[in-house]
Amino acid sequence: MTLLEKIPTVVTVAVLVGIFLALKRHSHSVRLQLWMVAWFLIFTHFVAQMLEPATGDVSSYLLAIDLGSLQAAAVAFVVSVSAVAEDKRKRTLLLLITGIPSVAYVLLASYDVHVRWPYVLCLLACFIGGILFLFWVQKFTAFAVSLALVGSATSAWALRAAWHGSFDEGLTALLGLGFALPGVFLCRNYWRASPGILTTAGGFFCWGAVFPIGMLLDHFAPHANVPPELWNSPKMFVAFGMILAIVEDKSESIESMQRKERALNHQLERFSTITSQLLSGATVDLLCNEIASAITDVSNFRLAVIELDSGGHGLRVAGASGIAPAALAELEKKARLWTPDDIKDFCAHGRQIGQNSFLLSQAEAAKYDPLKSSLRYDPNPYWNTGDELLIPLCSARGGYLGCIALDDPRNVAAVTAAELARIELLAADLSVALELKSLQSQLIRSEKLAALGQLVAGVAHELNNPLTAVMGYGDLLSDDVPAGPARDKLDKLVNESRRMKKIVENLLRFSRQSTMDRQSVDLAPVVRDVLTLREYYAHTRGLEILSDIRSNLPKVAVDEDQIKQILLNLVNNSIDAVETVEGPKRITVRAFARGNRAIVEVEDTGPGFKDLNRALDPFYTTKPVGKGTGLGLSICYGIVKEHDGEIRLANLQPHGARVTVELPLGRAREVGTAAKAAEMS
Repeated sequence: MTLLEKIPTVVTVAVLVGIFLALKRHSHSVRLQLWMVAWFLIFTHFVAQMLEPATGDVSSYLLAIDLGSLQAAAVAFVVSVSAVAEDKRKRTLLLLITGIPSVAYVLLASYDVHVRWPYVLCLLACFIGGILFLFWVQKFTAFAVSLALVGSATSAWALRAAWHGSFDEGLTALLGLGFALPGVFLCRNYWRASPGILTTAGGFFCWGAVFPIGMLLDHFAPHANVPPELWNSPKMFVAFGMILAIVEDKSESIESMQRKERALNHQLERFSTITSQLLSGATVDLLCNEIASAITDVSNFRLAVIELDSGGHGLRVAGASGIAPAALAELEKKARLWTPDDIKDFCAHGRQIGQNSFLLSQAEAAKYDPLKSSLRYDPNPYWNTGDELLIPLCSARGGYLGCIALDDPRNVAAVTAAELARIELLAADLSVALELKSLQSQLIRSEKLAALGQLVAGVAHELNNPLTAVMGYGDLLSDDVPAGPARDKLDKLVNESRRMKKIVENLLRFSRQSTMDRQSVDLAPVVRDVLTLREYYAHTRGLEILSDIRSNLPKVAVDEDQIKQILLNLVNNSIDAVETVEGPKRITVRAFARGNRAIVEVEDTGPGFKDLNRALDPFYTTKPVGKGTGLGLSICYGIVKEHDGEIRLANLQPHGARVTVELPLGRAREVGTAAKAAEMS
């Protein structure tokens, strides 16, 4: 070809290089970068050909640039569509293993070196290194073995020729395989029945076939006149196919983004509807199944279970989706044995994925008897068989109200913080709704106690006057009545009236109608005094009272009489509870300090509370008629709140109950100062 005949092809390839350079601005994939490098090498190959004379000998320097750039482009194409293209370390290793010996062979042939051992070494290094690398990456799969057999046969043919001093066979083998293998890898790693992939793969196969066909024509039909444009046609097919494949990838990416956007909008719509219902005061328990269904319908997970704290009775399954009925029944039984502390333990052992999501591995999840998914996953960095994801439902004060357990992801690679963020927001809204429900219950209880306080204050004032008269006239009669049976009956009457007076005073304290006298009190003697009062009664009835009172308890600023009233009430309740049970009849009282709080726990082996949510309500009692009024725990609750403390009830497993009273530490002087400041304000 003359120089003018070569210029159009060079210009066309230059335009293709410009197109790939422009496309690189819109895509930063390694594959496209290698394609751009390869086409720049092809452009160099055509420029060197353009500078070669139409007739006569060709300069070894130009021939080395011509064939060397062509072989380097083949290596770049092979690596660009291989399975290791995205792995920098493996990609670089493959480029070195195949690129250096193959280009060295071409350069030796270009400079017409007649020593055969360098050619043999280059061929051995290229083919053996490539086959070993193939088995390292692909293992001994059918594809790897088949490719290795083809490579071994081709290398044997080229080595035999090189050993006998013929080096053209090696050039044909390296260039033929170098441009045919990208078609194989493209179909293997990026296959889709699209015009871009089909055109590119077909172009590579034809491009690889050009070299053995040309060799056969030179051998069997040396005078055949094949138009040069025909030899270059596969290159154009490959180039246009690549451009089309890039456009298809971009279109598919846009469609995928649109699908994700639609799915995200649908998910946000579904979740926002639930959030609106939660925050509008809808019953949380009725929404839990809907929440679980929404998670499995519009998120990555096929299985979701919502477990909530049942107030001392373990956890309860409030909502579930995607789990078989038999597995759900088994899970409901086992959830009763778990507590919010177990959720805390789950999160402590799990790997944090999102802001409030924790992934338990198979070994860790097995300790807690997880959901037992039926799906099996290949080992990967995102999700393995037996893994489980937990999103705890936390209150504003850091308590655990329950959790959302997730399993069976549709796409394990999508188990990421970004994907979980929206489910975490829904979990946060559920936590707020649960806390609002709890606060509402406390508000109702407080309103009941306020109404009770007003009622008690009025009754107490009405009773005070007749009681004073009874006590006064009783004292006067005592002076007039001589000792004897009548005097004994009168003394009992006066004592009972004084006891009634004491009860009225306690009722007035509860209703905040009398002043509270706070002093710095040693808690240990107070607890011991209360236990002493009930020690004889417990001993005569075969009850065991154990005490664990720390000797170094700090002082608390309390009204001593009221604290004794609380402790006595709690001990009395425990005595009533254990008297009727079979088995151990044991009451344990503990007193210790934790942080800035003094803690008193009263624990028994009785049947426990029947309804923890109502145990503090006024007039609610499970005792027989005539034995309980239902006011004891309500009064305790009011007194503890007056002292800025907390009272908590819990049932123990398998039976028993615990009441915990927390009182803030402090000195009487500090309390008095605070009271004066409150009065001044």
